[in-house]
Amino acid sequence: MMAKYSKLSVITRLTIGFLALLAATMSVSVYAIIQLNRFNKATTHMLDVSDQMIVYKERLSNALLSQVLYEKKYTISVDADLYRRFLSAGEDFSRYVDEAISLADTPDSKEILANIKSRHSRYRALFGEETKYLESRRTYRSDWYKAEKEKAVENVLEELNNLEGYVAENTKDRIKGLTEAGTKALKAAMAMAIFSLIFGIAIAAGITRSITGPLSVMKKKTQEISRGIFEGSLSLSSPPEIGELARAFNLMCERLAEMDKMKSDFFSLMAHELRTPLSSIKAGIALLEKDEGCREGQRRERVLAILTEECNRLIGLVNSLLDLSRMEAGMISFDFAPGEVRPLIERAIGEIEPLAAVKKIRCEFDGVDRSPSVMMDNERILQVLRNLLGNAVKFTPEGGRIKISSRPAPGGLEVSVSDSGPGIPEEDRAAIFNKYQQAAAGVHNRTGGTGLGLAIAKHVVDAHGGRIWVESRSERGSTFTFFLPA
Repeated sequence: MMAKYSKLSVITRLTIGFLALLAATMSVSVYAIIQLNRFNKATTHMLDVSDQMIVYKERLSNALLSQVLYEKKYTISVDADLYRRFLSAGEDFSRYVDEAISLADTPDSKEILANIKSRHSRYRALFGEETKYLESRRTYRSDWYKAEKEKAVENVLEELNNLEGYVAENTKDRIKGLTEAGTKALKAAMAMAIFSLIFGIAIAAGITRSITGPLSVMKKKTQEISRGIFEGSLSLSSPPEIGELARAFNLMCERLAEMDKMKSDFFSLMAHELRTPLSSIKAGIALLEKDEGCREGQRRERVLAILTEECNRLIGLVNSLLDLSRMEAGMISFDFAPGEVRPLIERAIGEIEPLAAVKKIRCEFDGVDRSPSVMMDNERILQVLRNLLGNAVKFTPEGGRIKISSRPAPGGLEVSVSDSGPGIPEEDRAAIFNKYQQAAAGVHNRTGGTGLGLAIAKHVVDAHGGRIWVESRSERGSTFTFFLPA
């Protein structure tokens, strides 16, 4: 789960956090709305039922009193119209009772209304029996009927009062229940609100920590870099954006470490390359000043030749550094023109042959008579050839062989320089075209060199739109090849 979360981007995390907070807030709001709606409905229903029950109680009371009035008048006058009015009031009473029963929402209120209906039916039945005696003018127990009717009416009125009291008490109890429910709902809403607040703070803190935590680690690493500590890489569980920043940071550390190593190699190179010729020049000058060992003309000329050679060596080193710096800065312009590489190869071989002869190295050239014409800067390509041939002579043991070849290739021309030297280890082949990389190997192997020649050659070939590479086997020599597009 954490692995999946760590892959989420910053905007996704913020969106999820916002949606979670929105969901929590909406939950509290929806719960509050539901409870308020419920209270509103309950209150409205309770008040409506209570009010209507009171209204029906008044109607039933009025209908009953009207019946009692018509009943007493009829008993005196035995008027048929009065009896009809009695019946009409009784029908109204029965209709009101039925409507009230359908409206009642509690068993107790329905029971009271049922008792009212039963007591009223008893009253109507007594009056109906008495009416038959009155119409037939027979004698009957009038006092008994009167007493029973009054008793039935009193029972109805008593039940109506009970209904009114019950409605008032029930309304009070319901209000109390709603108050308690409202208190519970308020507590629940407050608890949900507090939970939402804590949840929101936790989400905000988590998202903030997932962003600021890696940044704090990177800040600490930056402080280490400022003190020159480049070791160790950042491995952070963070959003993809910060993860990409961490990877770029690690790459920067690697490059800085490489640059730091290159700086150390550069100083080592300078210390080695400058010390030897400067020591020779100093010793030569000292000899000339003392004029010791220099009385003979040949010895004097030999000392001066050594001084000239060492000066040229220093000048060549400085020129190589300047050329490489200018190439890396893009400050060197190339004079491209169509031409053939063969004459340049022959010229470079001619220049290197005296040095090869000293080591008894045999130089061979294997090239076609007519090579394809390519767009090139003659002086810069000649510089590449000189560097490759110079390295070949340097690393080829005495009595060895160097072979230069040129051949057409798809889209251009390939030139190769092979030697019979010790070869290049596989782990070093990718780095030899970097500046100063040869310097350390040169120091340890006592071959000399600045490690700049191949770096310059690569810059020149790249500027021509070509490429350069090396093929080598241990103890079987190396072959440097560069391709120039036609």
